[in-house]
Amino acid sequence: MIRTLFIKTLGFQFPGSGYWLLFCFFLWPQRTDAQLKIPDHGGVWVHDEAGVLSAQTRAQLETFLKAERDSSSNQIAVLIIPSLEGEDISDFGIRVAEAWKIGTKENDNGVLLLVAIKDRRVRIEVGQGLEGVLTDALSSRINRNEIAPRFRQGDYEGGVVAGVISIKKAIKGQYVNTNPPQHKKGGRSPWVTIVVILIILIMASRKGGGGLGGYWAAGMLMGMGGRNSGSGYDSRDYGGGGSFGGGGSSDSW
Repeated sequence: MIRTLFIKTLGFQFPGSGYWLLFCFFLWPQRTDAQLKIPDHGGVWVHDEAGVLSAQTRAQLETFLKAERDSSSNQIAVLIIPSLEGEDISDFGIRVAEAWKIGTKENDNGVLLLVAIKDRRVRIEVGQGLEGVLTDALSSRINRNEIAPRFRQGDYEGGVVAGVISIKKAIKGQYVNTNPPQHKKGGRSPWVTIVVILIILIMASRKGGGGLGGYWAAGMLMGMGGRNSGSGYDSRDYGGGGSFGGGGSSDSW
C-alpha cells in the first residue's frame, strides 16, 4: 500500500523489491542508543565514577576487600555510576560482573555492589556459588535496611561501607538485621564510631607497648585479622571468571 502511494504521488516505479527494501531501511527510524560503557577493572575493586567517596574511604574499602579475598577467596567489587542512562540495572549489573570476571572460576564466588546515583537505584549482583548464602531476600534486606536509609540522607559513604560490611557478614552467615536503622535528624555518621574505636585501639596498643600503629589498627577494625594488608591494586588477584545467573536484588531509595 505504501509502495503504491509512492508510485502514485511521486510518479516513479522502484526498479525492484531489493531497492524498495533498501529505501524502507533508511526511511524507518533507527535505534541510536548504545549500551552504557563499562569501566576497565584494572585491578581496582572500588570504582567511584560518580565521585561520592573520599580517597580515604576508597582506600579503606580496598584494604577491606583485599583482606576478604586473601582470607576466603570471595571477591566483592563496588561500582558507583552517575546514571544508568536508561539501561536496566539488572542487565548492566550482569554485564559488569561478567566483564570484570568477578569471583574465581572454581567457586563462582563474586559479588558486585552497583549504585546509580541519579536513578536512585542500587543492586547487589551475586555469583552463582554464593546464591545459597547471599540470597535474593537477604540482598534486598541489605539494600533496604543498610544502604537505602543512609543514601536517603545523602550519606553515600556510610551506605556503601555499611553495604559492603553487611555483604561480608551475610556470606559468613553473621548478618541478622531485620529492621532498618532509625536515623535521627542530625545523627552522627557511622565513620564517627569507626574513628572512636580506632582511637581506642591506638591508645590501648601504645599503653601495652605492642607497637600497634594506626594503619594496622584500621586493618583490625575493618576485619583483616592481621592478614596481609596490600593495597588491593594487584593485577594478579582478579579476572578469575566467576559465573553469574541473575541472583541478587535491585532496590531504590
